[in-house]
Amino acid sequence: MRAVWLVLLLTPALAQSLPEALQKAPEVPAVVTARLEYETRSKDLERTLQDPLRTSLAELQARQAVALAKAQLEQALAQARAEIVTVYTQALEATLQVRLAEKALEVAKLSLKAAEIRYNGGGATSLDLLEAQNRVLEARKNLEQARRGQESALASLANLVGSWTPESVTELPPLPEPTIVAELLAAHADLLQLKQSLERLRFQRGLLDESFTPKKEIEALEDQIQTLATNLDSLERSLKVGLEARYAQLEPLLQGVKTAEEALKIAQERYAAEEARFQAGLASQLSLLQQELNLQQAELALEQAKHAYLKAYYDLLSTR
Repeated sequence: MRAVWLVLLLTPALAQSLPEALQKAPEVPAVVTARLEYETRSKDLERTLQDPLRTSLAELQARQAVALAKAQLEQALAQARAEIVTVYTQALEATLQVRLAEKALEVAKLSLKAAEIRYNGGGATSLDLLEAQNRVLEARKNLEQARRGQESALASLANLVGSWTPESVTELPPLPEPTIVAELLAAHADLLQLKQSLERLRFQRGLLDESFTPKKEIEALEDQIQTLATNLDSLERSLKVGLEARYAQLEPLLQGVKTAEEALKIAQERYAAEEARFQAGLASQLSLLQQELNLQQAELALEQAKHAYLKAYYDLLSTR
């Protein structure tokens, strides 16, 4: 499948992009194990082909083993990429949550300061003051939780790809063509394994000589072939339904990104207007901070929308 390159926002030198993180997929232990199995099966096939005493069935089995190992390697790679995307986006969101919680605390502190001034001037009640104090306590608690979440998310990312500072994605992979469902079905390792089993049974049936093989043995083998063919059809239908459902999720998620982009644009315009009012002395610092908080919330919502699409996209590609 054609590689998808993501165009990313330039960030400070410490930040590292998702494509860089995805390049670590071959180093994930499950992928390393699958690659070793593929190499082993490839060597077994070479030895089998060099054996002048090999049988047709032995050659078939050796070729099947290589094909299955290759499919399982591709599956492991796709699943590793999906896992990296999930952990990467979680780490980025956790970092943005900390930034948002810091701004919320800043707003709460300034609100408390305003409440204290009003209270001392007789313009606010003790209940107003208490509520402002509680909002600061709640904001501090949320910041602590956000920092713990960030620490945990970055640790999970580091365990998977090494020490990493995630950066924001500005362009997403395009919606795949509907043919992706058929392509993923054709590459599905579990389906391939059943197809290979069916191929072997049919091959064995072709080797039986009805003149010398008991009818009961032939019928038993034919029953196995029929049962396996039925199971194969059932699994293929089930997988196809699941893949189609996952594919159907992508377009609404992509539309969700566009909606979040519009919401961010509105938040940016409101912040710019409030900043102009503040510079002209028509708005308070608290009001400006609140608009900045709203802007950061819109930025986080956009990232979450992008990440939902990215995770669904790579989750679909990992179903093979």
